[in-house]
Amino acid sequence: MTLPTFLIIGSFKCGTTSLHHYLSHHPEIQMAAMKETNFFSGPPGKFPYTPGAKRIKYLSEYENLFDSAFTVRGEASPNYTAYPRRRGTPERITQLIPDVKLIYLVRDPVARTVSHFHHRVSTEGEHRSLSGALSDLSDPYSPYLCPSFYALQLDQYLQHFAREQILVIDQAELLSNREATLREVFRFLSVNDSLIAKQFQEEINTAKDRRTYSKLIFLVRWARASPLQRIPRGVRVTLRDSFEKVVSQPLEPPRLSDELRARLQDLYARDVACLREMTGETFPTWSI
Repeated sequence: MTLPTFLIIGSFKCGTTSLHHYLSHHPEIQMAAMKETNFFSGPPGKFPYTPGAKRIKYLSEYENLFDSAFTVRGEASPNYTAYPRRRGTPERITQLIPDVKLIYLVRDPVARTVSHFHHRVSTEGEHRSLSGALSDLSDPYSPYLCPSFYALQLDQYLQHFAREQILVIDQAELLSNREATLREVFRFLSVNDSLIAKQFQEEINTAKDRRTYSKLIFLVRWARASPLQRIPRGVRVTLRDSFEKVVSQPLEPPRLSDELRARLQDLYARDVACLREMTGETFPTWSI
């Protein structure tokens, strides 16, 4: 079978799209043209995907995303680290590709939570205020909260994979020290780590690119989500951006109150401490 040799398992709003883009420009690496296949996420169950969002269901369809001419192949699906909203993902991965390498991107959990909310306002029709969306910080199934519990997510994988199969990358390092960070990723994947490409300077899906859309645009996006995913990313982004700039407005980032910031910091403090112990990393730029 032609299957991925590595997976970018998350997290949401931590640079997975950018890393997917950078790796696709390494001549020894083949990235699936479709990002977020969600193949190992399992059925939607209680928490459905965004209407129209694609999920690869069949193994034969999944195999077709990968080229056997490459010995290093990968895909990126942030839903792979959304426990407990998505359960059983590591188990499904290890049953099919037990020797796979896993790349886990993380960032300041408070900043990630706010960015995730901002993204859903822009792309998924979230209409609540930030404080309204985060009114219940005790909800373990919150789509905004659970992906920020990085140690909890990592622990699910460590029950099934060896620690050396998992590389944890801080998004802050990918932004501020990109060449060194990419060299670390390349070494982890056992490919040439001296490669430098002009595409490594690009940043994808930044906050400044987020815009507000009408309900009609959401319907168009959802109706065409699957076919658009199969168009080469460069062409797809150019066409989409040109169209959406005509019918949308820039989206201002949400304002996080001091009170809510403090509550989120308290909420994530224990998990961050566990993550530092598990990885040996200090994450010096984080607010916790």
